[in-house]
Amino acid sequence: MKWAWIATKFPLRLVCRRERWVLTAQGWLAGFTCLVLLTSHCLGQTYPFLAINRPLPASILVVEGWSSDRCLEAALGEFQRHSYRYLVTTGGPLKLGGYLVNYKSFADLAAATLIKLGADRRRLVILPAPDTLRDRTYTSALVLKKWLQQTDLSGQGVNVFTVGPHARRSWLLFRKALVSEPVGILANSDDLDYDPHHWWASSSGFRSILSELLAYFYALVFTWTR
Repeated sequence: MKWAWIATKFPLRLVCRRERWVLTAQGWLAGFTCLVLLTSHCLGQTYPFLAINRPLPASILVVEGWSSDRCLEAALGEFQRHSYRYLVTTGGPLKLGGYLVNYKSFADLAAATLIKLGADRRRLVILPAPDTLRDRTYTSALVLKKWLQQTDLSGQGVNVFTVGPHARRSWLLFRKALVSEPVGILANSDDLDYDPHHWWASSSGFRSILSELLAYFYALVFTWTR
């Protein structure tokens, strides 16, 4: 009697019938079209997102020493066109060729290149960064911060000049390191070996943009102010 009552109240059902909505062929086509358009839009906006330009009125122009010769040339042009007081080179130790040349850091190498291009030695500042396994850009920014404090130049504004897709990450890390210092960013896209508007069409562009995009989000999440 007891089991009959339980079976009546809680009947055993192994299967049931349900109605559900499914996409038609036209629905799948519309969804696929939207996906293609969205992907195309995201691909087209990735490079402008990374290669950001937000310069400020500043007294100091900082160029990352590992930049290409053409990027350094463009940085010197930027320095000469505007009323900067100092042109600063940053960068850690050279990993290749250190035994063959007199330059021991990217900062030294970039400075020598800028002098060869016609930069004024009196307004050129070389700030080599120590060797580090991670956060190299952030470490260079900390060296710059120390120099600004020692020379009483804090608060006069800094523009960072770097290679195109590296710009957003450099801007993020320099702002993190310099804290209250006004920091602008300039991205040079003249010396790329791929079309920035169709970067996914070449292996070098795909590698460059994908690595910079991942590195930016890594820096955003895992680089802590110290």
